[in-house]
Amino acid sequence: MQLPKYQTIENEIKSQIENGELKPGDMIPSENQLCELHNTSRMTVRQALNNLVIEGYLFKHKGRGTFVSKRKIEKNIQGVRGFTEEMESEGRVVKSIVKNFAIIQPSKEIKEKLFLNNGDQVVHVERVRYGDDIPVLHEELYLPLDVFPDLTKADMEDSFYTYIANNTNFKISYCIQVIEATKSSKNLSQTLEVSKDDPVLVIKRNTFLNNGRPFEYVISTYRSDQYRFVQHAVR
Repeated sequence: MQLPKYQTIENEIKSQIENGELKPGDMIPSENQLCELHNTSRMTVRQALNNLVIEGYLFKHKGRGTFVSKRKIEKNIQGVRGFTEEMESEGRVVKSIVKNFAIIQPSKEIKEKLFLNNGDQVVHVERVRYGDDIPVLHEELYLPLDVFPDLTKADMEDSFYTYIANNTNFKISYCIQVIEATKSSKNLSQTLEVSKDDPVLVIKRNTFLNNGRPFEYVISTYRSDQYRFVQHAVR
């Protein structure tokens, strides 16, 4: 039985990736070029490419084209590991851009998450994390000001956990996190360079020191074409 056209295109691109003809970082032909090459419609080509993105073979760089992926970054959801550690373990170059750094009055929810009293302030940080110049993660952090009174915007352009290790006597102990899948909003899609309504993975994490004090509440949004979450479970 003859395969559907979109599946034929998928199989051809997969084969080129698996035999090394196409390597991680290579740009594949445009949709128009693939339409001409396979004598088919743009909708058929788009279906093939979207399937390959979902499977992790390709990723889309908004405004630039579609590229061959490295294997997805694996995030072990059991451990408490920072983004920089994850990227370095994958051999990727790390970059962080801080979009907002401000001292604010926390909402009721943030006060409860960080065990704060009325009048306590927090440092609010919004930043975008890059691996090999690809924006893979958007973060919003809420940090108690009394715990990090000397923290600066420049500090947050690097690893926050390295800052803690090098500049404090704190010991990170454990975290409580909630994971959910959702769709990218218009603003997030621009930040992460994906299409609006593309699937993203969200972790809301409350992290604690070994004395039981929560020192951060973080909302992290991951590109699903770049990340997968892994858990090792034992009965």
